[in-house]
Amino acid sequence: MTEFERIVAWLPHTGLYLPNVDNNAKFATLRTDSLTLADEQVDRLYSFLPNKITSDYSRFVVDLERYLDNSKEPMAQKGMGYLYNRLIEGTSFDRSIFGGNDYFTQYYKHKHAQLKQAIERIGNGAILLDLHSFNPFPLACDMDKRPNRPDICLGFNEDETKFDDSILQALQEHFEDNGFKVAFNTPFSGTMTTDTQTKYKSLMIEVNKKCYLENHVLKKDMYKLSYVLKEAVLLLQPQPRRKLSWL
Repeated sequence: MTEFERIVAWLPHTGLYLPNVDNNAKFATLRTDSLTLADEQVDRLYSFLPNKITSDYSRFVVDLERYLDNSKEPMAQKGMGYLYNRLIEGTSFDRSIFGGNDYFTQYYKHKHAQLKQAIERIGNGAILLDLHSFNPFPLACDMDKRPNRPDICLGFNEDETKFDDSILQALQEHFEDNGFKVAFNTPFSGTMTTDTQTKYKSLMIEVNKKCYLENHVLKKDMYKLSYVLKEAVLLLQPQPRRKLSWL
């Protein structure tokens, strides 16, 4: 395998498609909110990763990151479970414009099956990267309202999918050495997992949008950030032993 073939990149919020919305003025706020909450162009930051799973739809249509069971999903109380019916400020909208919910439930299940299959195809030792971005300031729908947000948020679960503390510390030092402020499980916590017997590790990497976007346009120095992320991902993988050469 090449250096990144053991990695599955989960990018559930890069999509922007809102079926049947078009340019209808009635849904202007929905279009704006969709862009605000999207992980806009995050896939460009990880162009070096070969195995990506993305969504064709805006998260307002179907959010692949949420629990399918609303009783387990805290954001369902805000009308933002896996099928949204509220905007960022809490205003309700009629999601029937998208079409039947059954289709999007099946789409959700299909994408999660795809994720599970990708992990199992790689086998034990696979790495799941849960890749996102976040806004520089808290939004009305955010659970964490603290204003001083980091540049990089690293999220993990306290279970068998967690990387060793030594690796997490190495990641923190790597980002900080390159000028980025790092926080663990802040302002967002946890990472995506899937139900499988395969032994794998999972890490969420969230990037503050101010680090690579300005007015929805990629900054010129996004390539530096992409390189720093690439080096970070390499830190997650066991390094091959080098053969000693005797002079």
